[in-house]
Amino acid sequence: MNTDYDVIVVGSGPAGSSTAEHAALGGARVLVLERKKAVGEPVACGEFLPILDEIKATFPDAEDLEPVFDIPASLISREIDLIRILSPRSRGFDIPFLGYTTDRDRFDKHLASKAEKAGAVIRTSSMVTSVKEGEVHTRDEVYSAKVVVGADGPISKVAMGLGLQRNGDLYPAVTSQATGAFDSTMEMYFGGLAPGAYAWVLPKRNGANVGVGVAPKFSDGRVGDYFQEFIRMRKLEVTGRPIGKYVPSNGPVPRTFTSSGLLVGDAAGHVMAVNGGGIPIAMICGRIAGRTIADHLRNGTPLSSYEESWRRQVYKPLRTAVRTKMLASLFFGGPRRLEFSMRFLGPRRMGNILRCRPSFP
Repeated sequence: MNTDYDVIVVGSGPAGSSTAEHAALGGARVLVLERKKAVGEPVACGEFLPILDEIKATFPDAEDLEPVFDIPASLISREIDLIRILSPRSRGFDIPFLGYTTDRDRFDKHLASKAEKAGAVIRTSSMVTSVKEGEVHTRDEVYSAKVVVGADGPISKVAMGLGLQRNGDLYPAVTSQATGAFDSTMEMYFGGLAPGAYAWVLPKRNGANVGVGVAPKFSDGRVGDYFQEFIRMRKLEVTGRPIGKYVPSNGPVPRTFTSSGLLVGDAAGHVMAVNGGGIPIAMICGRIAGRTIADHLRNGTPLSSYEESWRRQVYKPLRTAVRTKMLASLFFGGPRRLEFSMRFLGPRRMGNILRCRPSFP
């Protein structure tokens, strides 16, 4: 078995597969190592993506997005046309917002297939145990690479091995699937049901994706307990075991590159702090990472150009989201303050917040 590659990508989610695809298209010999037995399984995600026009509105400096988000219609589970934000007293604020839910297992497999068609090799059931200079160790093998990419989530072993800072202030979240009939409105619940974050109902073709995230500093219980309370309150019929994950909430880490490696996706903090969304940014930055690596291997372009590129294209909205989240944390101390602030903001300003824009003026 070959253990020597130009590039090793750890993680086969949207960030990892997008990086692998574009590095391979640029001529690199790419290996993707995925700890799970199957790409995209189990699903630990809200499974929502904005439509292309919404992504462009959120990230106006991002370049040439049409090819990145040319998503097959078969991967669209349910079209969404409205987000309803519910206050602690169940007051609803309706925000027109176009997007769709998907099946993340099929979505991730689609992106992984694109990477394989470009020439990348994907190995599942490959748990990375450590990363050293030019080496990636799994439980069964030691691989060598000129460039190592950490697309391995917020608690990144690649970041630790490269000497890069990992995410801080992680929010625990759990998600599951609910049965029943739902309209085309995404619901977001704020207040005691999800202290410091929100609970959600995301309609799908059959049923809905439902979940809860909490901020540890505002909660006094386990996220699973909040999830069960939300299920009881919303009278949801949930199938299967809830799946947990951690969501970065502090924006991008200070540095996402070394002379021999990069971080992308959740590992880099490429997540919108105001809503936890990360798939579009992962795909945008994955393409930047893959192209930068290919150019680095062919022409000696420094890997620092990756950070320069992604910061130019997506950093400003992510920074705005972090600042908004810090301001919002002042109002999470009690339901009355949160209720007042949501009424003061109203649907238009809350729509700006969801799109990582300043809430004022």
